[in-house]
Amino acid sequence: MVGATLPGMENTTTYPGTTDLATHYPGRRVGHEAARRRAEQGPGADRTWRLGADGEERTAHLLESLTGRTRRDRFLHRPPSWRVLHSVPLDDGTADIDHVLIGPPGVCVVNTRHHRGGRVLLDGDALVVNGFRTDAVARARAEGALARALLLPRLEAELGPVPVRPVIAIVGAAMQVARWPDDVIVATEGALIAAMRGLAPVLDARRVERVHDVARRPESWRV
Repeated sequence: MVGATLPGMENTTTYPGTTDLATHYPGRRVGHEAARRRAEQGPGADRTWRLGADGEERTAHLLESLTGRTRRDRFLHRPPSWRVLHSVPLDDGTADIDHVLIGPPGVCVVNTRHHRGGRVLLDGDALVVNGFRTDAVARARAEGALARALLLPRLEAELGPVPVRPVIAIVGAAMQVARWPDDVIVATEGALIAAMRGLAPVLDARRVERVHDVARRPESWRV
């Protein structure tokens, strides 16, 4: 969930940093914000943030089917084919990216949208929730561009082209599709993993590990 980096999502709270982003749990930043709002404003003030944290946890659970080590991986003493980072802080920690999935297709920047029981319509660049048009597709595209700008200059000189794909994971709701956006993957819980596995592979295992090694460092995400 990008905050200070994108217009309209400003947040003044900075959260504790770490030296290894692979230790971050899903929903870390929004969970901190939920706790702060509840403490300062009372019960109920944290509802939206708690829903966000719950959604990120659900997406993370889905991604485990990609990032877990298979029996063959363990037999061959090799890492899993995919890696994931959660709650990746941007700049001073007042903003984050929900999930950064790294695998054979490259880097997938995943934004979770938790619309529990909502009516969701996708019409090109418009993601309409309960009749209200959101800018979720534009924000996902901006997150992808930001990840590309921050991460890839450190990598492409060494590894060659590394695709970055913005992804929206719709949690807690079905979705009706009128038109798909050109460059943003939008998938419900039931379709997310198939969408990721359907992407063409371009990175071998060594390159995946190298991208993960760089991406897990907090300094890789600072402007």
